[in-house]
Amino acid sequence: MRRLLKAAAARVAGRWLCDDSLPRVLVLCYHSVHPLKSFRSASPELFEHHLHWLSGHCKVIPFSKIFNALSEKPDWPSVAITFDDGYADNYEYAFPLLQKYGLVATFFVTVGLVEKDSDVVNRFQLQRESLYGDIRPMEWLQMREMAKAGMEFGAHTYSHPNLAVLTSQAANAELRRSKEIMEQCLGQPITLMAYPFGKPNRHFTPETLDLAAEAGYRYAAAVLWRAVTSEDSQLAVPRMLVARDDQQTLRKKILGAWDIIGAWQEKAPMWLAKMVSPEDFKIVPEIA
Repeated sequence: MRRLLKAAAARVAGRWLCDDSLPRVLVLCYHSVHPLKSFRSASPELFEHHLHWLSGHCKVIPFSKIFNALSEKPDWPSVAITFDDGYADNYEYAFPLLQKYGLVATFFVTVGLVEKDSDVVNRFQLQRESLYGDIRPMEWLQMREMAKAGMEFGAHTYSHPNLAVLTSQAANAELRRSKEIMEQCLGQPITLMAYPFGKPNRHFTPETLDLAAEAGYRYAAAVLWRAVTSEDSQLAVPRMLVARDDQQTLRKKILGAWDIIGAWQEKAPMWLAKMVSPEDFKIVPEIA
């Protein structure tokens, strides 16, 4: 029902928001690209349709270059492709297609999942209501191969908690531990990260931004359904979720028809947000 309401609002807004001539900078957020998974963002076939359209109608840029694109004011929409969690299908399905189209993407990795920490693995299986095969992560060797091919990598914390409900000490540990392990395993500085779940004031707070900056992150990704603006913090970059969108829906999101959802997410009073999106406020148990 919520998805239908979002689509209806987008159709109404799209009549006056959608304009191919307006320069826009947008970040897309995928999770899984797989033929069968229940929680996939796209099948490989659909993901290829997305890449085909993006390569012909947008300037695809790395996440780290988002604010450069804003200052350049490109004629075409500038779009960054990102992935969260670090599933093996990112390497098996998404990476070959990105190479086929000569496009770059940024992968935010939950380090405890990649390290096969049993507590983190169990958390993902519960959250995704899946067996291990569905949440199986990439390997460090695969990620080094992808990085060598031009893909970007960032942290997605160690255990994928709701940072907003952690103590400062626990949140700091999540941010620093994931960064340190990634730098050791990939052999490169990690200055990018994405907040688990990603909604401002629900899953991260202004204090979280301060902790991310102190840990050494330069850019951090949120989940907020609108384009990036020059007023956005580099540590709270909005991203638009991709949820099995057909090509027309993806086009509308990129061109502005769904920005009204981002306005709702930012402006709605918290009591109403809790009624409409109660799942955003569920407490994720902390891993000791």
